Amino acid sequence: MTTTPPVQHAGLATEEDVASYLISNPEFFERFAEVLGTVQLASPHGGKTVSLHERQTLMLREKIKALEASIVEMMGYGSENAQIIEKAHAWTAAMLRERDSARLPALLAEQLQQLFGVPQVYLRLWDLAPAYADLPEVQRVVPESKQHIASLAKPYCGPRGSVEGLQGLAGEGCDLAEVQSIAILPLRAGAAQAQQITFGYLLLTSSDSHRFTQDMGTDLLTRLAELASAAMQRLLPDETIGWIQHQERLARQQSGQAELPLE
Repeated sequence: MTTTPPVQHAGLATEEDVASYLISNPEFFERFAEVLGTVQLASPHGGKTVSLHERQTLMLREKIKALEASIVEMMGYGSENAQIIEKAHAWTAAMLRERDSARLPALLAEQLQQLFGVPQVYLRLWDLAPAYADLPEVQRVVPESKQHIASLAKPYCGPRGSVEGLQGLAGEGCDLAEVQSIAILPLRAGAAQAQQITFGYLLLTSSDSHRFTQDMGTDLLTRLAELASAAMQRLLPDETIGWIQHQERLARQQSGQAELPLE
């Protein structure tokens, strides 16, 4: 004679009570094993009923598919990140190989456009050494653009209509008719952010409205801006470079980093 009270005597008034009872009394399914085989549930795919075992199997398959999709997505991100690193390395190597400093601005823009598939790249520079005053990247700078770029704390992404004076940023005569989205990368020199000088910018444009959006991350663009800034510092006046090096030494001293001896 069993000592376990039947369900109808257990005071089960709601579905929650039934569920709680079954969880607390798993031996119920041992005593009534045939119940599991006769329970029919709606298929998660609709159109028919399935047994409890079949329902569990289908749900497990769905979970496995979701995990597989997540893994594939993660692998895709890893592959994409590896490709970005390779492109950034190739871009940096090309700039380091260039011995002609006057050729460097055009090379930087060309390689960035080709390696990263950016439809249009505009590089603008100012306050360079006198030897580079006639470069087209310097001659096409609009004075109003300097203040606008200096006000950007980090690279900007968004639709073309979100920035006033876009034609001035690109330069007179540049065709922007098909541009739908843009990215602006300020070029700066100096160790401490409060003491950095802004001496140029990169303007990236695309006919794809989703290429550069305001909600996208800017980590990659920030790194590209830092690489471009480091490369373009070769064109700055000696006194500016000396000031930058002095600021960097002060920053290292304040952070407790020792000077490395040059042998």
